[in-house]
Amino acid sequence: MLNVKTNAPSMPIRRNQLIAGIIILVILALAGLYASGMGRSQPVSPEFVSISQSALEEQYGLRVLLVAVTGAGGFVDLRITIMDGEKAKTLLSDPGNFPAVWVRDGVILNAPDDTKSQKIRFDDGGTMFILYPNAGNAVQHGEAVRILFGNTLVEPINTK
Repeated sequence: MLNVKTNAPSMPIRRNQLIAGIIILVILALAGLYASGMGRSQPVSPEFVSISQSALEEQYGLRVLLVAVTGAGGFVDLRITIMDGEKAKTLLSDPGNFPAVWVRDGVILNAPDDTKSQKIRFDDGGTMFILYPNAGNAVQHGEAVRILFGNTLVEPINTK
């Protein structure tokens, strides 16, 4: 048997190739940020009224505890505490104001009809647990979303 040993010289990376590779990586990273929405603000359509989280609590007695992507990305979990049941009732007694997740213009996740049809108990300190199907993985971990009550949008909240 003949045993052949080769010592092929490795190709040295030229400086220009290294710089070109770095530039391509930077361009791809910037394109990824833009595509994921991190490089863009979330414009609000004129038909919506935007409020802060503190205004939501003050005016409507509701506090958003958590917005998280769960179930291997298949669901968005929203948890809202009812701080003041009487104030919350003024907003949530209208079925058209049931919370939805506003991802960006044209992309809104709504709760299933059976969830919307359940009776809400307006007990002070109670918590609403709502699961939304994350159709097409519209919401990603760490992405800023807004909670929509009818035509009222709460300021952006980063998902967990």
